[in-house]
Amino acid sequence: MENPRLIICAKERQLLMSWIIGSTPADITISHSLNKLYTELEQAEIREADDLPHDVVRVNSIVTIQAPSGRKEGLQLVMPLDADLKANKLSVFTVMGSALVGYQEGTTIRWKLPKGEETIYLEKVDNSKVSSKVGG
Repeated sequence: MENPRLIICAKERQLLMSWIIGSTPADITISHSLNKLYTELEQAEIREADDLPHDVVRVNSIVTIQAPSGRKEGLQLVMPLDADLKANKLSVFTVMGSALVGYQEGTTIRWKLPKGEETIYLEKVDNSKVSSKVGG
């Protein structure tokens, strides 16, 4: 199964791609995820921030997912400096975070997680915390 094409605004795409280029991943699994995300960002459908569907995962989106490890509610995807797992704030550059950005609610995603390639279902996307300065 091939993942659908990402949808993202140009400013957020540039932010993510620049960060990936300048990063040094902690391990091979994260490196693989960031390389895959970079490739998907290169091929993404670029839209104006105001023209993005309301249910596309962006920086600061809050998501509910169904993953092999179980259902996770209220995960907020954030930039690395804002990450805090105790507060449910997951870096967009973790394996799971990089698997979600740019996809729409209701999408089934195949991604290489630490235990191998697995399926993640993006159940819900809440963009009420998305800042216009990040993606606008």
